[in-house]
Amino acid sequence: MIGNEPWLVDILTLRYAPNSKITLPSIKISDITSSPQDVQKIVEKKIKANIVRFIDSRKPRRISLALSGGVDSMLALVLIRELFPDLKIQCISFGFTPEDPDILAASVAAQKYNADFESFLLDNFYSNLPKQISIVGEPKTNYYWYSVAEKAKQYSDILVTGDGGDELFAGYTFRYKAYLEAFRPECTWLDRVKLYLNCHNRDWVDDQDEMFGPAINFSWNSIYENLRQFFDNSLQPLQQVCIADYHGKLARDWVPAHEKIYSALGMSGFSPFLNNDLIRHSFTIPMTEKYSSMLNVGKITLRKILHDKNCSVDVGKRGFTPNLMMFWNNHGKGFVTQFLLDDSRVITGGLISKKWVQRALETVDKRHDIRYMNKLLHIVGFEVWYRLFVSKDMSPSTTL
Repeated sequence: MIGNEPWLVDILTLRYAPNSKITLPSIKISDITSSPQDVQKIVEKKIKANIVRFIDSRKPRRISLALSGGVDSMLALVLIRELFPDLKIQCISFGFTPEDPDILAASVAAQKYNADFESFLLDNFYSNLPKQISIVGEPKTNYYWYSVAEKAKQYSDILVTGDGGDELFAGYTFRYKAYLEAFRPECTWLDRVKLYLNCHNRDWVDDQDEMFGPAINFSWNSIYENLRQFFDNSLQPLQQVCIADYHGKLARDWVPAHEKIYSALGMSGFSPFLNNDLIRHSFTIPMTEKYSSMLNVGKITLRKILHDKNCSVDVGKRGFTPNLMMFWNNHGKGFVTQFLLDDSRVITGGLISKKWVQRALETVDKRHDIRYMNKLLHIVGFEVWYRLFVSKDMSPSTTL
């Protein structure tokens, strides 16, 4: 029975399955040490070595590079251009509105570093959702990255990204700030897990248990236990957060999904940060070289490298982040009505509660609650997954 599979509850609550296999190194608590010597110099050397090793092995005539104008993708561009001054680089950027400021920043950067540039808009990033989910194979909805890879494939079979920069070098500053403000030294491991989840509250809602139908057995305790290993130890608070993010968001969410997308398109993805040696080394870097709680600025070491290259990035850069409210008004609410209120397979099958869906819609209408928008859209993804893989009455080529 679908409802008895724990990975399904995990994905619909955390966006990933904590017990799934990973291709990145498994970082243990004992691997996290503190080595403050020459942090910036060592990190730059390792990133460059990773770039040289990859480019020399592939010898591409041209590469595509996903450029958001943020720290990670900017550093990838700067170092690749420094190491390979004659390599043709096609920068790809995208936004969700014509006025997206990050597109302009990316365009200026591409010109500065002698790279070609193209941008495109994703007004309806659910249009090819059946294709995305058919490739990823899980009920997820945040893989508009397929459209980026598809665009990049027009120029090269290689797409360079900044994947891993946030998780390895502390880029989720809005969550760190919230976590530290609520943290108390006397917090138990369970308190810490709950604080961590509260800092990821777009992935679940307060009445999450009521969201599921009678065919699914939901328990917060099982969610807490899955995360216990990262918080029931003597690490510093943000070290615990970073290792949880690494094993969750990066190793079990972004990386495996992106790998499937690249494989489906017949191309290779490359991030200068996702080398096994650099990954392990990143967990020996003191948190003070990653994040400043006083300034609420992350990726300090990466910013220092960029600064020494006469390049800086605004701390307010959003990266590839959609305007969820605008998407909801233009498309999202219509998808929820179409797929969840009219003959929904997951509701009919007892997997999702129709009363909860109706109540969540009322909540969004009254309070414009982003969390419930996000969760309702996630359930649309679940419905599409169900129609693709269970009832099999939807084609991957279906356009929404």
